[in-house]
Amino acid sequence: MPSKNFAGLTAKLRRRHAALLIQFRTNHVPLQAYLMRIGKADSAACPTCGAAAETVAHFLLACPPSKEAIRPLFDYVHATGRLRSSFGSLDLPDEEDGDASNSGSDDEDG
Repeated sequence: MPSKNFAGLTAKLRRRHAALLIQFRTNHVPLQAYLMRIGKADSAACPTCGAAAETVAHFLLACPPSKEAIRPLFDYVHATGRLRSSFGSLDLPDEEDGDASNSGSDDEDG
């Protein structure tokens, strides 16, 4: 059972979107690493870039083609503060170099 907090955060989502969030959080999403783990794929390698295993983190944050496609979603979630209570602040990589360490505001303290 998902926690009451998660249920509250996803209450306004369509069921298929909430299910997708759960799949991503539990790593039970049809990406190569999971498919290999359950015996449905011969390799965990990312079929798009081949640079690493196709995990949730690789798909969302590291794979160059996926990063380009998903960047607008991350920008929207970051700008609106949605899901901040569950995930905290998103450290988004700079678009030019992909470096998450430079994602903060230049005038931040500390």
